[in-house]
Amino acid sequence: MSRTFLRRLANPWLQLTICVLLATAAEIFLKLGAEATADSTNSWSWTGLPGLRSGWVWCGIIASVISLFNWLATLKKLPLTVAFPVGNVVHILVPLSSWIFLGEAILPERWIGITLVLIGLMIIAQPAARLEEKL
Repeated sequence: MSRTFLRRLANPWLQLTICVLLATAAEIFLKLGAEATADSTNSWSWTGLPGLRSGWVWCGIIASVISLFNWLATLKKLPLTVAFPVGNVVHILVPLSSWIFLGEAILPERWIGITLVLIGLMIIAQPAARLEEKL
């Protein structure tokens, strides 16, 4: 692999993007796995352990672990005060992904919440952009 490619891959904003996308995917995978293994007659169902029989759950676990490593790579380069708020875009992506891929309804109150989170992220993005110029 070329050094340019590796340097681009090490970009903290790319790492944060990968982290958020994987965290979103993990939540969708875990939901699919939980639904696929739902069995109220199983005495262990309250623990969630039957979910470990699902490939979706394992995909979610793997996505979560890879997301964690991307988060650690992000935190090496970006201040937590920037990375954490920007990483909260997951609070927009998970409901939207649930709506698109799972057919879940988004109530008007949730749309308002998503809009408020988006406004908050735009407010946070301005100082983050200034920080990016300094990096």
